[in-house]
Amino acid sequence: MCIRDRIMKLTGKERAAWLKKLNPSTTDVYDGKNTATITTRLIDVIMKNSMDVRCEVLGELKALNGTSKRRYSRMEYISPIHYIIRGRLHNGYIKNISISGLFIEGPCSEGHKLYPGEPISLNFDHPETKKHLKITGTIARFTKTGLGVTFTESL
Repeated sequence: MCIRDRIMKLTGKERAAWLKKLNPSTTDVYDGKNTATITTRLIDVIMKNSMDVRCEVLGELKALNGTSKRRYSRMEYISPIHYIIRGRLHNGYIKNISISGLFIEGPCSEGHKLYPGEPISLNFDHPETKKHLKITGTIARFTKTGLGVTFTESL
């Protein structure tokens, strides 16, 4: 059993005592009383959630902390998409999506040079509500495997 698993099995008080021994300066004062550390309370809250929620929280924390280039975390979402660039209809598959954009996997240029900042119109089903969306955006990046898009408006 790894140390993380052992720590997670401790009660809140046991975990707070253990963390206090490791770093006594991490305790906080709440209502004039010495309480469990913020870290311990945060771990307790996080561990009560599913792994998907934990990953989402981690992505958001990375974005806030500046350790991620993205402002919002992305979730895997494989779904067909139809999109229009320069008046031409293209088809592909969404690989991942966030509030502010998505990545389309597949051949996108079909012999035409694409540029960051170009407008794009997208038609796809929302990952949670399954409602059909028509949304605009701009090309953020273009790779050999696909196309990154930033939405004009957040989902």
